Amino acid sequence: MNQKISLAKYLLFCALGFGLAGFCWGWILYCQLPDLEYPFHYSVIIIMGLLGGLSLKLFSKSIKEISKAVLAGWLGFGIGLALGSVLVYPLSLISGFILSIIPFPLLEKEFTVLEPNIYIAAYWLIFLIIGAITGLFYALFLKLKIWSLIWQTGLGFALGSLIGPIIGNLLGNAFDSLLVSYLITFSLIGIILGLFLAWGNRYNA
Repeated sequence: MNQKISLAKYLLFCALGFGLAGFCWGWILYCQLPDLEYPFHYSVIIIMGLLGGLSLKLFSKSIKEISKAVLAGWLGFGIGLALGSVLVYPLSLISGFILSIIPFPLLEKEFTVLEPNIYIAAYWLIFLIIGAITGLFYALFLKLKIWSLIWQTGLGFALGSLIGPIIGNLLGNAFDSLLVSYLITFSLIGIILGLFLAWGNRYNA
């Protein structure tokens, strides 16, 4: 990335790129109601990989760098979601149990469940794995420090899955709109992921 671009501007740009991808993700899931049972969708691979990759490397003005970022995102999210779908049952049980023993009221189900009974926060371990795998591919394709980007991306995606539904539900309830809950929840998941990836991409070269 061009070092002349300020960190604040880069963070904002990446947050907007991944946030827009999350917005689209939330819209797609909302359109699947009332049959929605799982917060992941194959379109996430395309949307997050494309808009995320563009936001990470668009300032470089290099078609090669942008293409590598988009491809890394597609592969990372694709393989991550495939692995997550295989491990979804045991990981959701483990992550749900961990949340149940944390004495923090906002992590209770009433704040982190999106209707109809999609317990977003209970998938935080899956978000962590998907983020870590995606971070690995970004690191390999963009020639960044591997371990740093793995934990930063994994942590960002996992935190987003915990924070997103809380704020999404609060605002959705305020506007009495389930659509707002979905759009805010997944936009925030994308924004937080984008911020962590921007941070990692800026300082792990």
